[in-house]
Amino acid sequence: MKLKKTTIGGIAATLLFAVGCGSGGSGTATGGSGGAAGSGEGGKATGGSGGSATGGSGTGGATNGTGGAAGTAGGTGGVAGSAGGSGGGGAGGAGGSVPIPPALAVPAGATLAIHDQGSGVQIYTCTASGGAGGAAGSGADAGAITYSWVLKGPDAKLYDATGAQVGTHTIGPKWTSSDGSVVNGTKVEQVNAPAPATNAIPWLLLRASSTTGTGVFSDVTYVQRLNTSGGAAPATGCDASTSGTDTSVAYTADYYFYTGGGVAAWLTPPANLPSAIAVPSGSTLAIHDHGVGTQIYTCTASGGAGGAAGSGADGGATTYSWVLKGPDAILSDATFAQVGTHGVGPTWTSSDGSMIAGTKLAQANSPASGAIPWLLLRATSTGGAGVFANVTYVQRLNTAGGAAPATGCGASTVTTETSIAYSADYYFYTGGTSDGGTGG
Repeated sequence: MKLKKTTIGGIAATLLFAVGCGSGGSGTATGGSGGAAGSGEGGKATGGSGGSATGGSGTGGATNGTGGAAGTAGGTGGVAGSAGGSGGGGAGGAGGSVPIPPALAVPAGATLAIHDQGSGVQIYTCTASGGAGGAAGSGADAGAITYSWVLKGPDAKLYDATGAQVGTHTIGPKWTSSDGSVVNGTKVEQVNAPAPATNAIPWLLLRASSTTGTGVFSDVTYVQRLNTSGGAAPATGCDASTSGTDTSVAYTADYYFYTGGGVAAWLTPPANLPSAIAVPSGSTLAIHDHGVGTQIYTCTASGGAGGAAGSGADGGATTYSWVLKGPDAILSDATFAQVGTHGVGPTWTSSDGSMIAGTKLAQANSPASGAIPWLLLRATSTGGAGVFANVTYVQRLNTAGGAAPATGCGASTVTTETSIAYSADYYFYTGGTSDGGTGG
C-alpha cells in the first residue's frame, strides 16, 4: 500500500481535512472492470487554503481499465482528489471546491497516514417494522406494518493512488489491508453529502474501535469517509413481497485513515502553540473535550441615526455587521460520548452539573481557512461540585469553521441571527497564576 504521511496543523481541515500543498495530480480513468462506457469517474478534489487543490481530471474512455491516480490536496482545508473511478470509462469529473463540515474534524494530534478510494456496493435489507409480527412494536397496538431498506453494510475494494487494489471494506464497518492488518470503526458523526451530489451516502467521521494484525492499519485511530457517490438506499422496492431480502447499490468514496490523537493521547495538547495563548506557569491540564456545534451571530447596525453607536445626526452612515453572540455546542470525551455543553457567556457545563464561565485573555489566528481563532480564556466563576469545579484556564484550539459570514447582514436582516457550524478542542486547566483579562 502506498502511504502518504502528512501532519495536520490543529484540526484536520474543516476538515477541510487532508493536507498537502500545491496542485493535485491528474487522475486518468480509463474505465473499470466490466463497466459500461461513460460510467467512469475522474479525480476530484476539494480546495483548501494554502494551496490550490486542483483535482485530477479523469480522462476515461470506453475501454475497461483501472482507476486513475488521485490528486493531491491543497493546504489545510483541502481534500485530496479522488482516484479515477473503477467503473466503465467516461468523461472524468474535473476538480471542484467543496468545504467539509466541521463536525467531521478529527481531534487534536491526529495525523493523516493513508488515503484509499473505495469502490463497491452498499448492502441494504428490506425490513418490516410495526404491526403484528413486525420487527418492532409487534403488539396489536403497534399500527400498520411498514417496510424500509435498512443498511447492512459495505462490500467494496480499496485502491491506492495508482489504481492498485490494496484492501477491502466490508460489514462492520471493517477495513482490511492486503498486508493483513485490520481496523474496525464506530461512527462518530455524519453529514449529508453536499450538493450537487444526488443519491450519495453521507460523509462520515469514524473512530477506530479495534485493530488487529501488523501493518498499515494497525495504529489507525480515526477514519473519514468523504467524496461519496451513489450508495443511497433505494426509494422503492421494499414491501411484503421482498421483506428479508437484500439489495446492493453501487457507490464510491474516499477513505482517509489517521493515526495519533486517540484515547491514549487525549490529554496531550498540541505542540508548538502560539506563545500568546500559552497557559500561565503552574497550570495543570485536567480535561480535554471536543466541541461540535455552531457559533451564533447577530446582524447589528452601527452608526447613523438610530444606530447602535454614534446615533446622533453626526453619527455617519449606518453600517451593518455580524456580531458574535456566542456558541451552542455539544462537548464530547475521547470516545465521543457527550459529557457536557458549551453556551453563550461563554460557559461550559458538565453533565455532572459543574460549570465554568470564562473571559478571553488572548487569541491567535487559526491555521485553517474560515475558522474562528484559537483562544486562551480565564475562568471568572465556577459552580457545582464536579470536573469543572476547580478549572482556572481554558484553551480553545484546533478550530474548524465558525467564522462570521462575509455577506447577508443589512437593513433588511438587522437583529436577525445566523448559526455557523464549527468544531474545536477545549483544554481545561487547574492551578496556575492569576491573570487579568477582557473580552468574551
